[in-house]
Amino acid sequence: MKLSKIHCKECGGILNLDIVSHIKNQKLVCPYCQSIYIYEANYSDIGAELEADIERIRLEEEKENFKEFWKFKKLKEDKKVGFISLLILFSIPLIGSLVMTTNYLIAHRPGQIELPISEKKLHGENYKNVESKFEDMGFENIKYEKVRDLKFGLFAHSGDVSEVTINGDNDFKKGDNYNKKSKIKIYYHVFPK
Repeated sequence: MKLSKIHCKECGGILNLDIVSHIKNQKLVCPYCQSIYIYEANYSDIGAELEADIERIRLEEEKENFKEFWKFKKLKEDKKVGFISLLILFSIPLIGSLVMTTNYLIAHRPGQIELPISEKKLHGENYKNVESKFEDMGFENIKYEKVRDLKFGLFAHSGDVSEVTINGDNDFKKGDNYNKKSKIKIYYHVFPK
């Protein structure tokens, strides 16, 4: 920025301000009428005008710097918002696929079998049919055991299931999950020998 033109008080000529330094009490001579001015703000009009001009320039530069600072800050925030938007945009499908994969793995646990029937529903069925059901589900370790408790065969027939256990548990329900290698034991009624 340029200093404004300062005129000589005596002849009105334009004073050459390029030769003024920051040394106090420096003399400035008018090139037209040879009038002498002392450059010091406290004692001379010229010094006061120069000081005011320098202060105005400093304030304008400060204002420009302030504008540039806020422009830069806004640009930086805009970039930050853009980055966050992109991050969110790419995160949504990633999170969605993660949730779907997790739900699939929970629903279809590898090596796990979800039971389609509860233990109580198997009572009274033929033990061979129950064994076939567990084989069809994918269980590999199926055993059965005779329960010699029939007297007349009125309420239960020979070969009817009295109880089924999975790993010793006879309180399993529809929807429970078990490993395909779990121990299935089918107890069925028979007449004593």
